[in-house]
Amino acid sequence: MLYASETSVKAGNWVVEPDATAAGAARIRYPDAGGPKLTTAFANPTHYFETTFTAQAGVAYRLWMRGKADANSTNNDSAFVQFSGSVTSTGTPVFRIGTTDATMFNLEECTGCGLSAWGWNDNLFGGLGPLIYFATSGTQTVRVQLREDGLAIDQIVLSPQRYLNTAPGANKNDTTILAKSQ
Repeated sequence: MLYASETSVKAGNWVVEPDATAAGAARIRYPDAGGPKLTTAFANPTHYFETTFTAQAGVAYRLWMRGKADANSTNNDSAFVQFSGSVTSTGTPVFRIGTTDATMFNLEECTGCGLSAWGWNDNLFGGLGPLIYFATSGTQTVRVQLREDGLAIDQIVLSPQRYLNTAPGANKNDTTILAKSQ
């Protein structure tokens, strides 16, 4: 469980802002500039943030993030996510920092589901996304990069058990604040 506002690296237009409704009373946000939705992640993005966490090799993790879209607009509700040492269940590198391969966080669960304030979702539009594994145990880096502007994020969860098959909170109007951990 990570608080996104406590990121170790921040580049481009991502800003940390106070928010009494966010975990740790702060969020990281990319302000809405009316930019187009990007279809592919960048190997060397201009706009991203990173933080580190500890993972165990060969263990399946589910990625969850809690986000909030400016104006509850589906034009402001997604990001690309990459990792330093992520692999598939068979050990093939996937979603790696420094490549154009990424998994997508999309706050709206399905077309027409709508958005309202804070909400949790994983890395698939309409269902549970692919599990994330790591090649080695120890410190890993997660990078979140721009896909659509106007998105705020306050919590990132990589869960091997408790939240493997269920979200930490609601998809809309969520008030769940988890204790941070490493």
